[in-house]
Amino acid sequence: MKRLALIGSKEFAQQIRGFAEKTGEFTVVGYFDDFEENGRIIEGLPVLGSRKDIVDAYSNNLFDEIFLAAGYNNFEFRDNAFSELKGKVPFANIIMPDAELSETTSLGEGVFIGTKTYFGENVRINDNVFIHGHTFISHDNIIGSHTYISGRLTTAGFVNIGKRNFFGICAIVSDHISTCDDVWIGLGSIVAKKIKKPGRYVSQNVLLTKID
Repeated sequence: MKRLALIGSKEFAQQIRGFAEKTGEFTVVGYFDDFEENGRIIEGLPVLGSRKDIVDAYSNNLFDEIFLAAGYNNFEFRDNAFSELKGKVPFANIIMPDAELSETTSLGEGVFIGTKTYFGENVRINDNVFIHGHTFISHDNIIGSHTYISGRLTTAGFVNIGKRNFFGICAIVSDHISTCDDVWIGLGSIVAKKIKKPGRYVSQNVLLTKID
């Protein structure tokens, strides 16, 4: 069983801990957190240090893999922390046992795939992507790095999602749609045209409207 460390120790990290342990592949050994005292015990596990201690801790065999437990309110941190550590420590992919991935699925590093998620043929998930459960990703989709999908997203074929995108619960993306980097799609929104400008979008009368 792999020894897993988490970057972060708050509520979201506790969710990740539970998911990781349910896979039967990981035992969580502790946290790295810039805002907690080294050695503090949180939910029975120690704070192993801050972000600057991660590479040395890996070299000293304190963990086997790491996972970035930062949510959708921290896109800049998600990107920066992952980019800083990639190639220096191994990032875990946490995949729930009942997720259905085709043999042609391509995964980056530090990916989470939630329960009852389905991937069609030729799907590419890039680094540090978080996908909550009950999501349907159709064939020939590309999901950009550091993107966060809240759950129950449905995409048609040939969708290309940019970096640091957010999709609210129950969003739907039509076929042959692409989004640029730094796009936020509100819950229940229908994306039926390409998005070329960063910003927050929600559906109003089916049509997607930029709101900032």
